[in-house]
Amino acid sequence: MEGYTMSGFVKIGRWEICTLEGGGLHLDGGAMFGSVPRVVWEGCIAPGDQERIPLPTRVWLLKDSESDRIAVIDAGVGDKEDPSFRDRFAIWLPEGHSEPPLWSAIRSAGVDPDTVTDLVITHLHFDHVGGATQRNDAGESVPVLPNAKHWVQQRNWDTALSPNPREKSSYLRENVEPLEDTLLERIDGPGEIFPGVSVEEVHGHTLGMQTVRIEGGGKVVRYLADLAPTLHHLRAAWTMGYDIHALKVVEEKQALLKSASQEEALLVLEHDPVNSWAKVVHQNGRFKAEPVQPEYDSSSSAQSPSLEEPL
Repeated sequence: MEGYTMSGFVKIGRWEICTLEGGGLHLDGGAMFGSVPRVVWEGCIAPGDQERIPLPTRVWLLKDSESDRIAVIDAGVGDKEDPSFRDRFAIWLPEGHSEPPLWSAIRSAGVDPDTVTDLVITHLHFDHVGGATQRNDAGESVPVLPNAKHWVQQRNWDTALSPNPREKSSYLRENVEPLEDTLLERIDGPGEIFPGVSVEEVHGHTLGMQTVRIEGGGKVVRYLADLAPTLHHLRAAWTMGYDIHALKVVEEKQALLKSASQEEALLVLEHDPVNSWAKVVHQNGRFKAEPVQPEYDSSSSAQSPSLEEPL
């Protein structure tokens, strides 16, 4: 990836939304697809070096046309970790970046990072929140959006500060504790956080993860986080080895597939290396996920985007 890119803005009621791409990591393909046989999953995403697959850390930017609110959903993996950590996960960032990756991603949408009012964190695993902090001159981990309100589920916050042995390597204190110095909003369960924007709590991947739902103008968009990180995971039975409760994920995805098809919702895929957007249709008694290219709003005041390849 040569530079930070964004999709066009999509208009949903009062909100203009876009996906931002600026880096990612590689994880073991077998772990990403759990009990799905390799002969099946490698036809979906081909493994590369050390059997790992590329996974972008795609974040979401929301602009409210009726106020000065600008929200970002998730923060990506960031760049503050040491070389051994970056090598372990084969983290990539666009070339030539000279500021926190989240700032550069936000600027790619024509937005000044200082104007961001809110950062909603789906969960505190390092690849979703690592970009919310940077190293200062003293080597300390500090917030990159110190004036923004940070939203996280209380259950996930508690889990991150006292993780179980299986998730300990995903919850890093240097990503979590500095957020206490921000306007931190710890949410207790589902509900509306902005007009037309709500969060829904799910627990199969990790305790207290939240997905984000926007409704307006007769349309619905959902940001799925790790409930369905790629298009291929929009199958109820396809769970990850990283999920702490696989059967709970199956139940949560069954509910998602049903509601997404009924609502004709656009779905944002945080980690899919090819597809940013998807939809779910119900055909012949089965749910089917399909990649889509949404209708972009040409009237947006943001700078012209680098659009993704046609689907």
